Amino acid sequence: MPLRETDPDFESELREKVKAAFNAKFEVFQYDLPLPLLLVNEDEYAETRLPCHEPAEETIAISAHMSVRIRTFYEQIAAAYNAIEDPPASIGIYLEIQPQDFDPEPPYCEHRRSHSRRLQLYDPETLPDLPFVDSLVIRSRSYGSDADIARDIRPLSPLVPLHCLVHLPAVQEWNAPWLWERPMPACMPSRVMREHFTWPWEGPLRDARHEFGAAIMDQEKHLCGKRIPASLTRAALHFWPFFSLPRDIQSVARPNLIYPADQDPVSIGLCNLGAQLTLFDVRAMITPDLFPSPEAPTDQQWSRMRRFRLEFHSLRPDGRWYFVGPGGEDPHDSEQGGYKISDTKHYPRETDTDEDVALHREYDDSPRSEYDRSLDMFRIEPCRERIEPLLAAFAKSLTRDNMPSLEDAEIFTYLWWQPSDDREVEEYDLPMKNGHRWGVKFIAGRGSKKQKNGDATAPTTPAVQWQVGDWRPSKEVISLFKSLGRQEWLDFEWSRYRYTAGHDLLGNSESSPI
Repeated sequence: MPLRETDPDFESELREKVKAAFNAKFEVFQYDLPLPLLLVNEDEYAETRLPCHEPAEETIAISAHMSVRIRTFYEQIAAAYNAIEDPPASIGIYLEIQPQDFDPEPPYCEHRRSHSRRLQLYDPETLPDLPFVDSLVIRSRSYGSDADIARDIRPLSPLVPLHCLVHLPAVQEWNAPWLWERPMPACMPSRVMREHFTWPWEGPLRDARHEFGAAIMDQEKHLCGKRIPASLTRAALHFWPFFSLPRDIQSVARPNLIYPADQDPVSIGLCNLGAQLTLFDVRAMITPDLFPSPEAPTDQQWSRMRRFRLEFHSLRPDGRWYFVGPGGEDPHDSEQGGYKISDTKHYPRETDTDEDVALHREYDDSPRSEYDRSLDMFRIEPCRERIEPLLAAFAKSLTRDNMPSLEDAEIFTYLWWQPSDDREVEEYDLPMKNGHRWGVKFIAGRGSKKQKNGDATAPTTPAVQWQVGDWRPSKEVISLFKSLGRQEWLDFEWSRYRYTAGHDLLGNSESSPI
């Protein structure tokens, strides 16, 4: 197998790195975990030539490489902590998986730079418990503009951070800046690049969502007999990254990532996890199942929740959309949702085919000087029959009985108006090539804030802030929100770019897209 490790002495290097971190009294221990080099030989007759499609055995080998290093990192932290005379009360763990590199240079075939198979953590039960760790971050590093198509980034199974988490019995905070979803095809300079080389394979994407939901709902079964520690009270889970200016195509058919399940596994899992949290920041494709029903048992309510923020994708996980075009445009819509995922058609190949030869020929012959104008972002009007159940579920979960400690909660998405050249847009009086935030925020008005002189102000009146333009929910939905407080209607703030230098609810910077 054409792989070469770049860190053959990783065990001794980690030992010294961890010791130095303890001696320096670091609060967060960071490990930049390198992946092995892929050796590139473009000679088509060579036995060591890198095939266009990644074989499963290669993913297994790189998973094993990663697993050994994560386990060693945990072991070295445990050993150093037990050996030090005055250990800190707590530390944080920050794991950053490095991009896939090649030797001597990236391969000719772009298939090899867009990965869909997920790396696994092997033998997770052998990780030592670290009862002095209070926070966990696992993320992937990207290189600049390649982030939007995840070039050279090997996605991880969502079980990897979960397995790491359950071995931290005193963990309080889990930050996942990107859980390796790519729900949209990005606009690329050629059809081949867009629809083949960088296309996220549907099968692994669906399987990862089902893995996540199953692991949260039956933790002992899927997490080697362990459970997420009850000490975890703060989480920021972002399934997909945001960008200052997205390059989405909203007119193509999308898969049904829920089927064959009846409910979205991610939404169900997040709902279950929220029952133990006080701060919850989510960015995900979701359904109304995310919110706890008022009829659910007490232990499933979000009774501890203090602050909640959801950025939902305008695409639902079943392949339908929460938003349509200003004239009702909704290509490929079906009551059955998106297309079903086939076990043979929608998983990465392992061998090269005649189609690959034709694709390479088309890619080589396509012009690079002109940008392919397939960008099509036109979904800016809410589809009432789909968005209102989401809004209603949100409102019903916000009552004082369900969330007695709640300070504020919001759900929102970002919408862009940058239609393709083929779309008829002359009759729409809209700011061209701009976007805005769409959503609703509930401010509970509980507690008080400190003034500059230290005096406390009186609690504010509960309020619901709408930022939905001229659109108004139905009487049934608005009545649910009116029972929560006064209604405030805010104007849209159109902008060419999305401001990316914000923070999640945990105070982590979101200035980087990944």
